[in-house]
Amino acid sequence: MEQYFNDDNIKDKNYFVACMLGGAIGDALGAPIEFWQQSEIFDKYGKNGASEFVEFGNGLGEFTDDTQMSLFTAEALLRAHHRGMIKGFGGGLSQIAHHSYLRWLHTQGLDVNYDRVNVDYNSGFLIKQKVLYKMRAPGNTVVSSLRSGKVGTIKNPINNSKGCGTIMRVAPVGLMYRGERKRAFKIACEMSAITHGHPTGFLSAGFFASIISDLAIGIDLKVAIKNAIKILKTWEHYEETLNAVQSALDLYENNKNVSFEESLTLIESLGQAWIAEEALSLSLFASLLFENDFKKGVLCSINHGGDSDSTGSITGNILGLINGLDSIPKNWIDNLVGKNLLIEVGEDLHTKIKEGHFNYDYDKAWWEKYPGF
Repeated sequence: MEQYFNDDNIKDKNYFVACMLGGAIGDALGAPIEFWQQSEIFDKYGKNGASEFVEFGNGLGEFTDDTQMSLFTAEALLRAHHRGMIKGFGGGLSQIAHHSYLRWLHTQGLDVNYDRVNVDYNSGFLIKQKVLYKMRAPGNTVVSSLRSGKVGTIKNPINNSKGCGTIMRVAPVGLMYRGERKRAFKIACEMSAITHGHPTGFLSAGFFASIISDLAIGIDLKVAIKNAIKILKTWEHYEETLNAVQSALDLYENNKNVSFEESLTLIESLGQAWIAEEALSLSLFASLLFENDFKKGVLCSINHGGDSDSTGSITGNILGLINGLDSIPKNWIDNLVGKNLLIEVGEDLHTKIKEGHFNYDYDKAWWEKYPGF
């Protein structure tokens, strides 16, 4: 039976903030070299690849849809949790998550088929954050799934996609369900299946959320991976995800002492990360190889020929949570557009609900921020 932990067991909130900030920083570092071949990256930035925010020429970094959707995942989780605490009953997360993702879609200047769903675009504080109102290369599968107005589920998939848009957004699930790896795994699968129907896609997301859930209570990364493998094997159609994870583990075990430069050649052998299991695999390799070095781990994860912002985001989530805020270069934090929003949501995920706020009248401010619908 899975052991459950109370909040005395979890890491300090600065680690939760580092998880969210780290993911956004990795996302922003990888964004300008997404779609490039590795040879092009080396030609432009040298043999160690891109090492700073290079997109705008002014030193600033800006996150993409990966982080935008992570924030709306966090909103959904906090709304659902608040509903359960205030109203005394749970349930409804799938609908709440779907509506949160539709609010994200709205920030992109796109809207849903109104014949199928009606969404409140005015509630909550996240929809009011102007920094989110910018289209930053959103994935086609996510957009088309959400615009349809339909809600995919594990049993009734909306499509057969396993694109990395299913995994890059679920770190908040692990933070919310810290110490509850099986629950985090299941809920991440369910939230991912809203837009991505292939089992390998949502199982990769579940695997990642399970790791984050363990890391949030101080469990070692390698142990967290082993724990997630045990859960994965209890699900149907797990083989592709397991093979991708094992490829990362094998590559790490055979190359533990390689230089940073050599790691960039090795990571290319795991794929290009356009699909969920490859994004997971590349990110796990970079995180294992540079487990105690946020900067090297994230830079390793982005300097490949593929979906570099997604691998940067996933690796940044992992290494930020392991190492905390002090591990992240200060100039990366200072120069990240929207950093204060990431800090606030990271703190809110740690809090979950304001202490002692268990009725609507007493908790109006939090309810307005994360209304339970």
